[in-house]
Parts: sequence; structure tokens; C-alpha cells
Amino acid sequence: MYFVVVDIGCSDCGESSNLVGIFTTEENARNAMHNYMKDNHLTMDGDHELLIFKLEELNRVHNNSYDHLIFSSQDS
Repeated sequence: MYFVVVDIGCSDCGESSNLVGIFTTEENARNAMHNYMKDNHLTMDGDHELLIFKLEELNRVHNNSYDHLIFSSQDS
């Protein structure tokens, strides 16, 4: 099992998106997300949206990524 943390940037202000990391536990992914937010001075209600996806395998195209979404900072 893999947990992918993604920072969706802001299209209005030109901030790019970023793949924060790929982790083997949900706890590590959540910790990395919170540390990334702290290091980059981001808040849950800011312009960036952070997502965590749960994937069962690598080397495969995942066409419907929202089926794998387990966390969105905009929903908290």
C-alpha cells in the first residue's frame, strides 16, 4: 500500500502543484503533509489544497484518482 501526498497549487496566483512524497503508511503521509504545510506556511483554508491518495500498486495508470482519495485539506 502506498500513500501519495500532493499539493495542488493556486491557478489564480500561479503557484505550481507539487508531489510532496510517497509513503508506505497513512501516518507517515499525514505527518509529512503537516510538516510540509508548516515548513511552507500553509493553512487548511488557504489557496493550496493538499490531498492524500491511497494506491495499491505502482507502475500503473490510475485513471480515476478521486476513487483513491482519502484526505483533502479543503474538507477538514
